[in-house]
Amino acid sequence: MKSFIRTTLVTAVSGTLLLTGCSTGTEPSADGSAPVAAADLKGKVYFLTPNSQVTRFDSYDTPNLKEALAKYAPGLELVTQSADNDPSRQLQQAQAAVTQGAKAIIMAPPVPDQSQSVVAAAHAANIPVIDFAYASTNSEIDYYVTVPFEPIGEQVAKYAVEKMKDTAKPLRIAEITGDPSFFFDTEIRKGTAKVLDPLVKTGDVEVVCQNDNLQLSADNARLALEGCMQRAGGDLDAVIVHNDSSANGVLAALSAQDLLGKVKVFGGYDAQPGVVQHLLAGNIENTMVPPYKAMADATARLIVAKLTGDGSDKDLATGTYDTGIKKVPTVYNENVFITADNVGKELIDTGLLKKTDVCAGPAVTSEFCKQ
Repeated sequence: MKSFIRTTLVTAVSGTLLLTGCSTGTEPSADGSAPVAAADLKGKVYFLTPNSQVTRFDSYDTPNLKEALAKYAPGLELVTQSADNDPSRQLQQAQAAVTQGAKAIIMAPPVPDQSQSVVAAAHAANIPVIDFAYASTNSEIDYYVTVPFEPIGEQVAKYAVEKMKDTAKPLRIAEITGDPSFFFDTEIRKGTAKVLDPLVKTGDVEVVCQNDNLQLSADNARLALEGCMQRAGGDLDAVIVHNDSSANGVLAALSAQDLLGKVKVFGGYDAQPGVVQHLLAGNIENTMVPPYKAMADATARLIVAKLTGDGSDKDLATGTYDTGIKKVPTVYNENVFITADNVGKELIDTGLLKKTDVCAGPAVTSEFCKQ
């Protein structure tokens, strides 16, 4: 298990920090060459994503990263490429990026312990690598921009237990996790365990099953819940999921058995429009989102700091992440807990989604969409 240490308030990345020195370039650049100002940076930054199933990378992260780069270094262009869950494909993309003179690589690895070659290829050409959302293991990445994951599981489990407090005991719960090869899924599971394990000991909760969702696939999550339902003999009160892809599969499995809204679903992550539609319809109780704009802003600042060598990256980091061979400067951002009550405030008013995105499908008759 890799560990992280949060050392300062997360609000340090909310936009109040100044990226000092970027406009003057008074310090030596990262590779020891003549200093360069942020305004003079030109070239491509490659955003290597793990897959297209997790829609956040294309729908939310890419536009926010483009906006942040345009703000701090208008001459840098973002290029997004998906690995389609194939580490060798991501390596090929990284090698091509190096050949094409990439200025930096932002990476979310499809398999955390198979990303070392990407980092090595980039560093051989003096190209910095920033892990984004998902972390590499046993690698020499330069920075990591993410959220604390254990509190995701802890918040969701607490919410589920509180919402289901009047259910006859034991409360029978299935947990559809994620891909255990990812650090964040093991951390989320630690969070749910912190809440559920003591209640299992007292007999208030029974965890009927815990099934993985390999590659964070909706189809795999559907099959995982179907297996749980068989094991539970149809007697299930609630399901906890770790992400929106899992939520989609769980909702499909429940719908096939006419159990939507009857078996409560808690969790989710990323605020995919389809999941938010089910949230407004009452078929799922919550989802969560990272602060996309803050993460993109911090990533752009780190890239500019590294390329200009101005030293401001030291002020941006709010903690460290241990890859197994290196403690990496890390920017942690707080998650946003989403329920039907704050969809308007946290998703629509912030511009993350449009009302037309969520007022479709099962949500068309919801109170929110009638307003």
